[in-house]
Parts: sequence; C-alpha cells; structure tokens
Amino acid sequence: MLKKKFSLLAMLLLVVPAGVAQTSGSLFPAREQIDALRQDPSWGGLRTECESALKLEGQPVADVSPGPHYGPNGPQTDTKDSPGPVLKRESIAVYRLALCFEASHDARYSSKAEQLLDGWAHTTSRIGTEQGRDEFNFNFPYALMGAYLLRKDAGWQGTDLSEFVRKLVVPANNSAKPNNHGNWGVLLLASAGGYLDDPAILGQARQRWLELMRSQVADDGSLPLEICRSDTSNWCGGPTKGIRGIAYTHYTLFPTTLAAEIFRNEGKDVYSTPEGGLLCKAYHQAAKWTLQPETFPYFASNNGKLQNINGVDYFYIMQHRCPSPEGTAVLKKLGDDAPDALGLRALYGH
Repeated sequence: MLKKKFSLLAMLLLVVPAGVAQTSGSLFPAREQIDALRQDPSWGGLRTECESALKLEGQPVADVSPGPHYGPNGPQTDTKDSPGPVLKRESIAVYRLALCFEASHDARYSSKAEQLLDGWAHTTSRIGTEQGRDEFNFNFPYALMGAYLLRKDAGWQGTDLSEFVRKLVVPANNSAKPNNHGNWGVLLLASAGGYLDDPAILGQARQRWLELMRSQVADDGSLPLEICRSDTSNWCGGPTKGIRGIAYTHYTLFPTTLAAEIFRNEGKDVYSTPEGGLLCKAYHQAAKWTLQPETFPYFASNNGKLQNINGVDYFYIMQHRCPSPEGTAVLKKLGDDAPDALGLRALYGH
C-alpha cells in the first residue's frame, strides 16, 4: 500500500489553478511530483513495490485473444496467467519500476522495466478479440507512462516498442466507443501519443476526450451509460440493473481524469474548457453517491448491495482540480483502503 506523503506538494498543487497547463517534461506523473517522490526515503511506498517487481518473470502473450469478460451469469473467472491479468501485472510493474528508476537512477529498475516492455514488443503479434483489445486499453497505458520515463535511458533502444505501439497497440484503441471503453481508449491514445511524441495522436485523443464529456455527462452529472450497469452480460438490464452503477462511474472517470492530467502535463489543458466543467460535475455527483450510496437510483432495487464502490483513488487528483466536501469525506472514509496501483495517494496527497 503506497503511503500518504507529500502534503507540501499537495498544497502547491492546490494553489496552481486547474486550467494552468504544466510543462513538466513528463507524461504522468508530473515532473514536480517525481522530484517530490525522490525526497522521501521510501519513495512514497514504491521502493518495496519495485523490489518485488524485480523478481517478476515476464509472460508476454503472442496472440492476445481471450474470450468475453462477462457471461450471462456474471464475470468469467481469469487465472493469474490469463492474458488480461498478465498484461495488467506487467504494465503496472513497468510504471512503478520506471518511477523508481527516476527516483534513484538505479539501473536495476530501468533494466527490468525495459525487459518487460521488450518482451511484449518482441512477442505479441496479434490482438485478436474484442476482449483482447479491451485488455490493452485497460492496462497498457500504465506501461506507456513508464516507457515515457525510460526514453532517456541511453542503454535502451526502444525502437521495437515504438513500432509495436504504432502498428499494433494504437489501432486497437477503443476511443470511438460511447461508454467507458471510449474513455479508456482515449487514455491509451494519450499515453501512446505522448510516448511516441506524436502531436497528431495526442490531438486526436484530446478531441475525443472533449466529445465524450459532451455526450456522456447528463445535466445532473450522472453518466447514463454507466449508472445502469448490472453484473451480467445484460449490461443495463436484468434483476441486478444498476448494481455496478457507481463502480462503472468510477471506472469511467478514472481514465478520464488520468487523460486530463496527461493533457495538462503536455500543455494541452482540458480542465479550463466547458467540457472540463462537465468532468467536474460528473465527479461531484460520483462523490455524493459514493458518500451516500442510499441516494443512488438503483440502491433500493438491489437491496442496498451495490458492488465495488470504493474505486476512488482518482479522487486524490480531482480534489486538486475541482474539490468538493463530499470528495474530502469519501477520501477520509475510503481512501486509505481504496485500490491505488499508480500511487495517487502518495503523489497527490489529501
């Protein structure tokens, strides 16, 4: 669990207006956050995570073609060696190892991250199913954030990864989809555009981000395509309609927020736009429902048993961009136990 650190950095981030673009020389997190991370002996808890990641054996998959995640009776069970879990595990490891390399300049971390990245670039030749594309959209942005930090490592030739990203990963993006898959696709494009130093891809991602905010956010701040979500392949219907509505709201706003931070760090701010205001409206509604789930439209119909409402790590970012009292209360209640694979608690603080 990454520790709560850097209250001074959090204060500094609060006094920088949301609309002021940062030219940090980093994709995500911002250069200033990495510099602050370096000052903490445990690197905000990352040191332990990275020592474990050094022992990770890469398991790149040649043909990423898993079956659908949802069946008629609920999610299908993946093993730890299924393509999705493997890609997620290694992508998060690359992100963490790259940050540890930035904090320490210890070549053990960069070498391991580069080995994992090269494994996928040299092995994967096909993303053959819709679920396979989903896995790259949901997970590979983390690897690309790490790869961006490793570009200046003179000992690594990242040309094979760049070709892999441009020819296989970018075409698999889901940004054209109208629901959360589109938001994850935008994050994949934003991270790929930043890593490849490709303004066209980055601009495409930003434009689609704006379009999605206009089409997804209702007048009350809800996300109609997400709040109805069930836990079966009858996405927005059946006896459990809405049981994952808050969970999928978080699952949409998380990549939306990360992409907004990338645009900000790349000097292409979206927070100051009208669509940025829509993100804030959606966040405020999500915070209210998370704090008081009994006010959620599908609470009663599911006997108060809503699933996975604690995916609130992105609240640490949004409390700096458009804070709300409900957001503060949610972090006090759930923040310490929320999933936090990217260390947002340490990077952004309270």
